[in-house]
Amino acid sequence: MTTSSEALRVFFSTGELSGDMHAARLMSALAKHPSVDALEAAALGSVNLERAGATVLHDTAIGSAMGVISNLLRAPAHVRLFRRALKHVLDDRPDAVILVDWRYFNLKLAKALRDAGYEGVIVHYIAPVMWQAASDERFARIAEQPEGFQRRIGRRFAQMRESVDLALAIYPVGLELFEHFGVNCEFVGHPLCEEVRPKVTRQALRQAVGVAGDAPVIGLMPGSRREEVALIGRELVRASRLIGEKLPGAKFALPVALPGLRDSLKRIAQGQSVDIAFLEPEQRYDLVSYADLMIVASGTATHECAIAGTPHIAVYRLKPLYDFLYATFTRFRLPAYAFPNIIAGRHVVPELMRRDCNSARIARTAISLLSDGAALARMRGDLAEVRRRVCRPKTLDTAAKIIVDAVHSRLR
Repeated sequence: MTTSSEALRVFFSTGELSGDMHAARLMSALAKHPSVDALEAAALGSVNLERAGATVLHDTAIGSAMGVISNLLRAPAHVRLFRRALKHVLDDRPDAVILVDWRYFNLKLAKALRDAGYEGVIVHYIAPVMWQAASDERFARIAEQPEGFQRRIGRRFAQMRESVDLALAIYPVGLELFEHFGVNCEFVGHPLCEEVRPKVTRQALRQAVGVAGDAPVIGLMPGSRREEVALIGRELVRASRLIGEKLPGAKFALPVALPGLRDSLKRIAQGQSVDIAFLEPEQRYDLVSYADLMIVASGTATHECAIAGTPHIAVYRLKPLYDFLYATFTRFRLPAYAFPNIIAGRHVVPELMRRDCNSARIARTAISLLSDGAALARMRGDLAEVRRRVCRPKTLDTAAKIIVDAVHSRLR
């Protein structure tokens, strides 16, 4: 274990690219903390943590999968990864293990570490959210509910209470549940509130994508997994062709999440004869901030668009077999799926999920919005309210301070 005069040593566990992105930003905040002279980090992560200076034991973005069923098919690989992470932490004994999202894997890792005698600080950053609490009033009055209901809801919280020192929540959803079930939790706000900012002017972005005059710029974000690109990217490109037929001056732009996805996306665009400006990852927030409309895979991109206040359409679909299995055997249901709709408690952005995520529906919805200035203005106002609910000052600095204080407290 370190002393305050030595390097702070941490281990990050992330399951896909968005978690890797959040972890890298938290790592940078930890490195800048006044009492941290040096920071050493190892991780299950990807390109962002590597760029931030962490030693990445395994690139979890490459093999990340969509949904529980897809991940079950990768169970043997996950078991090997779990054992590797567990061995590394027990051999290296870092000061803190920071679990980022990825609930199933990370809560099991936390328990295994505690059972094996790991005594460092364990933090669950982006603590697991009970999304039903945003729309079901029973969760706000959990103490009044029957014991069976409380016991069922409390399972994940019991896991956190027993194995995790700190849960850092970034959503103002179900916070009373953490308190009721005895989890040490703090709401720090959404870290993207500090990050989703353009680096160039609106005019510079429009020049970069090659749009002429007042024609609209339409941003496309099909996700960061190969599976998502294959299923969703193809529909977005086809929708772009249909939109372009109705709005001939419209320009489409797509920031590529990972270098390995660029060729796949270009082949899809060429096959549909659609002119798309492919942007670098660092241009992502320029596009999100200045696009007239974004069409995005439901997930991190909807968070980014909501925080930027940019009108968008949330889309998502699964392979037909997985879609059938989810529809038939899962009981998890929400009145909305897109992040801004859950937070607002009503539909402020269109959702095109499952069979509705097809090129024709996407194109019709986009053309309708771009033709209705009043609807776009209302959406911007609604998204501003979402931002006010999820943002807090200096989220990353706050999270870093809480973690560093916990480590120093453990050492005393």
